[in-house]
Amino acid sequence: MSERNSAAPEKIKRPGIINQLLPYLITAAIFIWLYKMIDFRKMLTILAGADLIWFVPPMVLMTVVFALADSFTFGNAYSWFNAKLSNFEKIECRTAPYVVQVFFSPLAEVLFVLYLWRRKKVPPSQAISSTIWTVVNDFASVATALTIAVIFNLRTNLVPEIGIAWLAVLIFFWAGYFGNLIFWHSPLNPAMSAWIERSREAGKDEQGFKRLVLRAAGEAVQLLRTFSLARWRHYLWVYGVRIVLLVVGLGSNYAALKAVGVEVSPALAVIAIPIIFYGHFLPINVAGYGGPQALAILFFFNIGHRGTMEQVAAYSFLWSTGFTVGRFLFGMIFIRGFMKNTFPEGFANWRKSA
Repeated sequence: MSERNSAAPEKIKRPGIINQLLPYLITAAIFIWLYKMIDFRKMLTILAGADLIWFVPPMVLMTVVFALADSFTFGNAYSWFNAKLSNFEKIECRTAPYVVQVFFSPLAEVLFVLYLWRRKKVPPSQAISSTIWTVVNDFASVATALTIAVIFNLRTNLVPEIGIAWLAVLIFFWAGYFGNLIFWHSPLNPAMSAWIERSREAGKDEQGFKRLVLRAAGEAVQLLRTFSLARWRHYLWVYGVRIVLLVVGLGSNYAALKAVGVEVSPALAVIAIPIIFYGHFLPINVAGYGGPQALAILFFFNIGHRGTMEQVAAYSFLWSTGFTVGRFLFGMIFIRGFMKNTFPEGFANWRKSA
């Protein structure tokens, strides 16, 4: 562990009340909209008749691959750039909070950071830097699939609504992504890395409001830390693992669509499924319900004109339920050890001893 990680921060704040309530409010609004737009009885009938032989095996594979990919991309980033983790610690750190993430996603994001702070003394800003870096590379894997699918669709016009504007957005993303790579591998890196290191000490000798501002600015600069340390091999590893996850995710979603009788074109599937999938991790859902269903209806029914609205909703509820239950069960394997390692004095007393 590097010397810069030896001093733990004063505290980690739990999510604000707005962050806590926002997913529930958005999910409630989406469910009100769904109630008005679809026939729930018809949807439940479709779900009851779903061909689970199509769905269950790919979903089990998806759950296992997701947990391992999560552990050996985010976990590897923590181990490379923050503090050495064993393979077991990588899995424990990333998968145990799934139990909480199913019901309360904002708190789960805090638990990842809290584990590293309390067990390895990693400052939260540096742990978050590694998380952001990994997410950026995850976006690159998704953008790869989207770029191929959008170009294919432009040539075939299978889904006319997905046009040149999509390609323009992807070009903008790739320009930023490769610009970031070039910058941090340029001769400017040593000077930037030294500045990031110095920023950790900003404001320590000041008092009052000036100290508060400088300390906050210094911690904010730490969000760049992992970008300054990452080399090509790190990018390639995370990108490659997330590509594997993307392929498995596409397969499991396609199987769920088939299970309820929805046929979609490959181009539409490759564009829509990753976006629907990542809707599970945005504050537009609770336990995978809400946002993903709205996105599925948008892409497959409104844009792609595939199936009925009830069929599309049934697909989304089926996949979200499988993903939620799978993650919950996987997390249950590790949650006891996670809580013991993160809160050895007991969860109720951890703030007193921090």
